[in-house]
Amino acid sequence: MIAAEKLADWVGVKHSGQLIRRTKKPYVDHLIAVAEMAKPAVAFGYEIGLCHDLLEDTEVSEEELRRALISFDYTIIDADLITTCVKELTDVFTAAAYPDWSKPERKAREAERLVSISPTAQTVKYCDLTDNIDWVLKFDQKHAKKYLMKKKLLIGVMDKGDEGLRQRLMNVINKALDSIQKTLI
Repeated sequence: MIAAEKLADWVGVKHSGQLIRRTKKPYVDHLIAVAEMAKPAVAFGYEIGLCHDLLEDTEVSEEELRRALISFDYTIIDADLITTCVKELTDVFTAAAYPDWSKPERKAREAERLVSISPTAQTVKYCDLTDNIDWVLKFDQKHAKKYLMKKKLLIGVMDKGDEGLRQRLMNVINKALDSIQKTLI
């Protein structure tokens, strides 16, 4: 079994029992979609995409992720790169960490932070958002327009990642906003 397959199995176990909100689909389906989208765009895009929610949504620590990657035959340098990018993609301004801050303040700070993450992490974030938009349009139409407008502003300034994927995301956002506008008319 190759390293990426071992990692995919391990990530599946760590996210075991988690479902994509409002669906019966395993959460790992989202992770695989992001990984597949990021794979051709950046080195270790598949691995970073698979792990992008690991530190946020499971009990896995950075060190545990790093050790697991090395045990799956990634080099120390590659394991460090993957772990660093996953850390960059992990929310910092959470309610638990900043309980006195309002949700809009935390979200604004998180958006500011994302502008400064590495080009590789930004590229994976484009893939994450692209996959999330489909979910929002299907399961949260009430908040879709506001969500899309916020993401459009974010992507307008989060411009260090793969330009093709960034443009694809902008096209998805614009198409979704056009679709929402047409349903309002």
